[in-house]
Amino acid sequence: MTLSPFGTASLRFTHRSPSALHAEDAEQVELAYLGWDMARAAVGLSEPERRVLGALGAATLAAMQSGSTRVPVDSRLEATLQIVGASGDLAVARSLLVRAREAPSTDPVRAVIGRPGDRTPLVLEGDWLYAERMRVLDERFCARVRERLAHVVAPDVKAVNKALKSVALGPPALTDEQKRAVKEGLTAPLALITGGPGTGKTTIVVAVLRALAWTGVPMGEVAVAAPTGKAAQRLAQAIDAGLAGARRDMAEATLHAIAPVPQTIHRLLGWSPTARRFARHENDPLPHRIVIVDEASMIDLAMMDRLLRALRTDGRLVLLGDADQLPSIEAGAVFRDLCASLGVARLTTNLRVARDAAAQRIVVTAAAVNAGSLGGAAADAVTKRTTVGDIAFEGPELLAAPWAEIQSDFLDRWWRERIGDLPARAAKTFQVERGAFGEEAARQIRALLDHHASCRLLCATRGRGSGTGAEDLNDRLLARLRGSATRVPRWRRAELLAGTPVMVQRNDYERQLYNGDQGVVVRVEHEPGSARLEAVFQRKDTLEAFPLEAGLDLAPAFAMTVHKAQGSEFDHVALILPDADMPLLTRELLYTAVTRARRSALLVGSPELLARAVSRRIERYSGIAERLEETNR
Repeated sequence: MTLSPFGTASLRFTHRSPSALHAEDAEQVELAYLGWDMARAAVGLSEPERRVLGALGAATLAAMQSGSTRVPVDSRLEATLQIVGASGDLAVARSLLVRAREAPSTDPVRAVIGRPGDRTPLVLEGDWLYAERMRVLDERFCARVRERLAHVVAPDVKAVNKALKSVALGPPALTDEQKRAVKEGLTAPLALITGGPGTGKTTIVVAVLRALAWTGVPMGEVAVAAPTGKAAQRLAQAIDAGLAGARRDMAEATLHAIAPVPQTIHRLLGWSPTARRFARHENDPLPHRIVIVDEASMIDLAMMDRLLRALRTDGRLVLLGDADQLPSIEAGAVFRDLCASLGVARLTTNLRVARDAAAQRIVVTAAAVNAGSLGGAAADAVTKRTTVGDIAFEGPELLAAPWAEIQSDFLDRWWRERIGDLPARAAKTFQVERGAFGEEAARQIRALLDHHASCRLLCATRGRGSGTGAEDLNDRLLARLRGSATRVPRWRRAELLAGTPVMVQRNDYERQLYNGDQGVVVRVEHEPGSARLEAVFQRKDTLEAFPLEAGLDLAPAFAMTVHKAQGSEFDHVALILPDADMPLLTRELLYTAVTRARRSALLVGSPELLARAVSRRIERYSGIAERLEETNR
């Protein structure tokens, strides 16, 4: 049975693990039908023309799923068609595109591929093919950016300079780069601040809050947010520590008490999971004069557009992030595009590694990955290991060995040295007294959380079957927690024994748990003889525990994908490369993985595969940078 006019048998299955192929097959079939459904509107085309028109539609939708907002139809047209295995129809595709560009509206092709302004499923603009809604979103977002940049509210220069002079003294004292970034955050209608880990982005947030307080801005008019609950939590901890260290007078002490609490962007914008809409938008904007958002590289185009829509006319938006990290999972690479096309405050000096040789070598390696080569100084920075026993867990290391041959030995070593006595420490029962853990119980649980937060196995893929996916590794480490060497094929909530690190998989607004929040499973006793397993999460100064049977959407988190690790940092990281090449192995993925590490970053896998990944950049096709650059010319 032919599933579509251009068939699904030839659709490529190269960017996911084998266990994901069934789900991907279903997605590709759906794309094929959607493309064919578009082509049906072009009444009067020949069978080959309708088949290729459907292929163009499916390729455009597939590109959206991979993060692009458009696809090229110039000299790269063959590659675009190859997304759905239709590259042999190149001549027919070119003919259809010429008709879409030049033919009158009565041509049947124009019912599917229109021109800018047409309400057709696909829109051809120059050498780019868009799904109509993505082109509208691209254009609308850029219009909002231009409006924001044009709406200049003249700052009180004298007050800003006075405040900047005060906060620049610290602690910590600001570098010249940081001073420029803080000034940008205080004066620009849209401030962009980019830098890698350790360059002081959180210091900028604290300095901006202090400077705003100095200039008399009420903290109720300031919002601080991040894309995920985990990133918001980390930002809250950093702000709390930064403001505590900066107290020098009563005003600063007061600021520490009333500083805005970071929240997720969804919560900031008033997302209602039942109504499936946001409360804040252009007709009911946010009340805040300044909105500061961290980890901006993780924000997709649709969410960034919603954020701009919700700003009040005279509001300022400060975006901080690392433009070189992995872009958002959903369509767009907005922060990267904005940094490429607009003025940006760039932080380049890593302030964290001055006295740490191992950390310095990680910084050198990350910079080399970002530059596209692991030669030269980077080759000297990365220590080559040939056996599991050689691993030192210090600085950047490469264990060049097939995973299938070393996985048992490696996981044994990782368990001994990184997990250690944690299972024994987690095996006790922790009492809750008057609704809260006692002081000693809370101290021990926080120690468990800190232990897990100190190390993490990272993977390129999530699914089972390859042996190198996050779920595969979690299965094996859960087996070790049970005291068994046998891998359990699938975990169930009941199998999350005491000591299991867990991660929330879906926003739970009722319990205020958010996708990416991380906790640990322990045995909790509320009443004598009523001990049960509960997942405990850190909430600023308190611990909150939830029974496992309460319906929480949790997954074990001994290992996680690099995407999920964004917004987190660990002392020790090991990236397990897949055995075979795949398109998602990119420079950005490696850079993001390496920069999660503070003390050691171990890469496990083939040197040839590593070199191939370093040479490959993520291709995210978007019109944002191009549109904004045209505005600036």
